[in-house]
Amino acid sequence: MLSKYEYDIRELPPDDRIRFSVKYRAALYLISRAAIWTFHLYFVVRLFLVITAPQRAWQIWLMLLVEYIFARLPRNDQLLTVAAGRSVQSRPRDRLRLHGSDHLPRVDVLVPCCGEPTDVVLDTVRAACTMDYPVTHFRVLLLDDGASPALRDAVAELRSQWPHLSYHTRGQHSGRVFAKAGNLNYALFSLQNEVQPEFCAVLDADCMPTSDFLRATLPHLLKDPQAALLTTRQYYYNLPDGDPLQQSRVHFYTCHNSELDRMGSAIDAGSGAVFRRKAIIDVGGYPTFSFSEDWQLSLMLQGLGYRTMQVLEPLQLGLVPSSLDGHIAQRNRWQIGHSQQPSVLFSANQTIPRPLQWSIAFNGVSIVLGLAGYMVGFAAVPVLCASGRLIPAASPLLVRIQVTLAVLHIALTWLHGYIQSAHTGFCIGPFAHLENSWLASTHIFAIIRFHCFSSKPKGSFVTGSSANSWNRFTELPIYKKLRKDLLDNGLVYSLFLYLATLGTFLLAFYAAASSNYATGATTAPKQLIMELLTTVAWPPMLHIGYLTVSNLWVPVGYLLRRPEYPERRSRMAVNDQGIFFPPADVQMEVLHQTRPPLGSYKHYVLVPVALAAILVAATVL
Repeated sequence: MLSKYEYDIRELPPDDRIRFSVKYRAALYLISRAAIWTFHLYFVVRLFLVITAPQRAWQIWLMLLVEYIFARLPRNDQLLTVAAGRSVQSRPRDRLRLHGSDHLPRVDVLVPCCGEPTDVVLDTVRAACTMDYPVTHFRVLLLDDGASPALRDAVAELRSQWPHLSYHTRGQHSGRVFAKAGNLNYALFSLQNEVQPEFCAVLDADCMPTSDFLRATLPHLLKDPQAALLTTRQYYYNLPDGDPLQQSRVHFYTCHNSELDRMGSAIDAGSGAVFRRKAIIDVGGYPTFSFSEDWQLSLMLQGLGYRTMQVLEPLQLGLVPSSLDGHIAQRNRWQIGHSQQPSVLFSANQTIPRPLQWSIAFNGVSIVLGLAGYMVGFAAVPVLCASGRLIPAASPLLVRIQVTLAVLHIALTWLHGYIQSAHTGFCIGPFAHLENSWLASTHIFAIIRFHCFSSKPKGSFVTGSSANSWNRFTELPIYKKLRKDLLDNGLVYSLFLYLATLGTFLLAFYAAASSNYATGATTAPKQLIMELLTTVAWPPMLHIGYLTVSNLWVPVGYLLRRPEYPERRSRMAVNDQGIFFPPADVQMEVLHQTRPPLGSYKHYVLVPVALAAILVAATVL
C-alpha cells in the first residue's frame, strides 16, 4: 500500500564498501564470466578423458568428484555475480536516512527472548526504546517465551520512563510451540489486532540496535513498494581478536547476500530484519516447519513476487557464543533447520503454492548435500594422496592438455577470489565461502541424530539462553574442556584428518622422488615430473590440499590456543541516552579488517609462482 505522504529521504556519502564495489564491479563481472566458461571447458574435457581412458581406476573418478565438490561454491558465487550484472542498476545499496518527525510510518519492534540473561535482554530493550524515532510512532514489544518474573518486573519499572515499551508472554512452556517463529506469530496475530503498524522490526534478545536503526532501514522499504523485507548485517562486539572460529559470517553477508540483494532476493539473517506487516500476514506469518524460519520466510516472499533487501551498514551489535561448544551447537541448529525444509511439502499453510514448496524443499536438500560433499571431500584428500595416479595419462600430450586447463581453471578461481575480496570493501581472504566447512561432518551427524534419535522438542536456543549448556562451558576444568572438544565436538576427527592430510602429502612427494631417482637413468627428471603431475602435484590436488589444510587448521589452532572472548560489559560504556552501548572505538573495531589481503605472512603470492612453475614443468614432458 502506497503512503499518501512524501517522506524526506536523503542519501549519505558513499562509504568504502560502496566505493570499492563500484571500482571493482566490472573486473569482478568479467573474471566471473571467464571463470564460468573455463569451469565448463575444464570439466567437459576432464570427464571425456576419464570416460575414454583405457584404464578407469576408482581414484581417477574420485579425484574428478572431489574437484567438482570444491569448485561448486566458487562457481555459484560467479553465477550470482553474472546474474546480478555489471550495470548501474547492480551497484551496491546506497546509505539512506529518513528525516523529519511528522507522518512517519508506525513500527512495532519485536524482541523475542527465552531464558537469556536478564541484563542482556534489558540492554537490548533500552537500546530499542531510545532509538531516534518519534515515540508516538513506534512500540517495543518484549516477547518472553521464558515467562521470567524478573523480566516482567524490570519492564514494568522501565515503562515509567518509556511508556511505548510492553511485556508479553505465551506462558512458561511456550518455547516448545514453534519456538521463535511461534513467538513472533503470537505478536503478529494476537497482539496487533487493535493497533496494526505498517512495519515491524525484529531484534534478537542479544542484538542491540543503533540509534539510527529505523531511520536507516525504513527508507529502502518506503522507496520500493514491492519490497516486503529488509535484513541488516549482524555485527558482534564480543568477537576475539582475528575471529579465529569465523563467527562473523563475513562471506555470507558481503559476497553471497550482497549479490542476492542486487537482484532483490536477499536472505533474511534473523535479527535486524524490518518488514511490511501486511506482506508477512499475507504469506501466513513466520513459517513453523523449520528452525530457520527467517531463511524460509525470505524464500516464501520471493516465491510470491516480493523483493527482499539487505543493508550492510553497522546498525546492530550482538553477541556470538563464547565457546567452541556454543559455536557448534548454534551452527548445528541452523543446518538442522535447512534439513527440515522438505517438510514444507506437508505444511498446513495454504498460502504457499505447490511449486514454491518444491523450490523450498530442493533448496534445503541442496544445502545438506553440500555439507555431505565437503564431508566426503575432506576425507578423500589423504586417500587420494596415497592412491597413485589421479588422472588419465595415456600420453604426455594428454597430461599437458589437462595440466594447462587445470592451471587456467585454478588461476581464474584464485583471481576471482582476490577481486571478490576487494569488491566487498572488507578485507576477506579468497575462498571465504569455506568458512566453517570443517564442521560439515559434525553437521551431518547432528542432522542424522536429530531426525533419527532425538526426542528434543523445538525450543528457543538463542545465544544467551541459560538453557544452553554452552553458556556453562567456561565453568568446566581444563581437562574436561579438552575432552568435550575432542570427543563431544568431534575435534579428534579434525585433528586426525589434518595430520593425515599433511602426512600423506609428504609421503607421496617422498615416494615419487625416491622411486624415480632410484633408477639413475638420464630420463629420471622427466619421469619424476610425469609422476608428480599425475599424482600429488596434480594442480587441483595441490589446490584442494591447501584448502583442506587451511580449513582444518581452524579447529586445530583452537586447541593449541583458545581464543579469549572479551567480557561483555568491558566492551560497553554509557552513551548520550544514558544506556550501556558499545562505544565508537569498539564499533570501529567491529569494522576492522582482520584478515590480511595476502594471507598470513603474505603466502598467497606463492600461488602464481607455483602455477607458473607447474606450467613450465609440463612443457618438458
